[in-house]
Amino acid sequence: MSKDMIFINCIVVFIIAYVLLCMATRFRDTKFSLLNLFRHRRRTFSTLSAIILGGVAIFLYGGFINYSFWILKEQTIRTNIGHVQIYNNGYFDTANKNKTLINNYSELKRGILTDANLAKDISTISGQLEFAGIISHYENETSTYFSAQGVEPLPALKLGAFDKIVSGSDLSRVKHDEITIGSGLARTLNAQYADWLDVMVVNTAGGQGALSLKVRGVFESGIKDYDDTAIKVPLATAQRIMETDGVSRILILLNNDDVEAFMVKLKDYIAKNNLPLIVKDWKEMSLFYQQVEGMLSGIYFFIKLIVALIVVFMIGNSMTMSITERTREITTLRAIGLKSWHVTQLFWLEGIFIGITGALGSLIVGYALAAMINLYGIAMPPSPGQSIGYTAFIETNNVELVWITLVLPILTASLASILPAFRAARLNITDAFKFS
Repeated sequence: MSKDMIFINCIVVFIIAYVLLCMATRFRDTKFSLLNLFRHRRRTFSTLSAIILGGVAIFLYGGFINYSFWILKEQTIRTNIGHVQIYNNGYFDTANKNKTLINNYSELKRGILTDANLAKDISTISGQLEFAGIISHYENETSTYFSAQGVEPLPALKLGAFDKIVSGSDLSRVKHDEITIGSGLARTLNAQYADWLDVMVVNTAGGQGALSLKVRGVFESGIKDYDDTAIKVPLATAQRIMETDGVSRILILLNNDDVEAFMVKLKDYIAKNNLPLIVKDWKEMSLFYQQVEGMLSGIYFFIKLIVALIVVFMIGNSMTMSITERTREITTLRAIGLKSWHVTQLFWLEGIFIGITGALGSLIVGYALAAMINLYGIAMPPSPGQSIGYTAFIETNNVELVWITLVLPILTASLASILPAFRAARLNITDAFKFS
């Protein structure tokens, strides 16, 4: 949680504590301020309507983008990225990735899984060997560029869970000479299930490697650029083509989302064993996710700002009109001995009660609308760079979202009522009695 959010939370907690203190020590004043909301029902209703409308907008849009973040995060993690990745420490310093492979992969994997501090958090660990080359379908006289991933078939079921098989089957029970290819690549090659394709690569020694492989299945991830070039090969076959026993990276899928804590433990393990490796998390390796998150978060901040301004002006205007209409009442209270700070307190409590009522109303209406929307979901078009749309829902079980929906109306209403409350307390008694 950021320092700004902690500061805001402290202010709101102070406001709520102040109201509770007033209820305990000055119950009559608290009751008087609350009942004053019902003196001008139409004005109070219009103010509350504006607050609730803004609060509902925050709740629904916040729930929408939280779900969008979640589905995009899961798609990113389970499209052969994982929560955490391990690379050779020179991997990002050279364009020739074949020279920066992780050697002794089997030994490293066994060491990680036997470390009790790490193994308890790991759902799946798998090595991948990345390589590229030319793939041809000689029967149709078609050839194109491909980008391949040598994967371990069983772990790939989890790490590639968002890859939809549109023809054939996955690699879970594959033979070493069979592969799966992306749907875009299949269209380019005019290849189908059981067709034989020829691949040609430059191996790690700088020589040429070639092999004929049979299409086991065609998959679709929804990411167009990926589907247009991707093939998946059993790791053992990929190592044989590339003439190596190493891997390009090791992917780790966790049992939970506590990526930072796991990375700390994994870095300690690497440092303790003096391994020439570096660790990256999924978000660091996904520029697209970072861009989408930044854009939607910016829009959400703008909506919250607009709602805050609406609440401030609505409550400020409502209370100013109330002060004008109740000038004789205020000055009478002052004339019989009521202190100026006491008058300020009465009007400030009115503003706080409007904010609390609006916040609770926002949650009630927000939950009701979210339940109606979630019956069918929201059909969304494909995101930029993707080929498959999705059905979005409103996430309602996010504690931070509920807290923001409560905090914003209370905070803005309390701040908006401060100036009118002081203005009421500073009325000149003599001049005010002349007010008609």
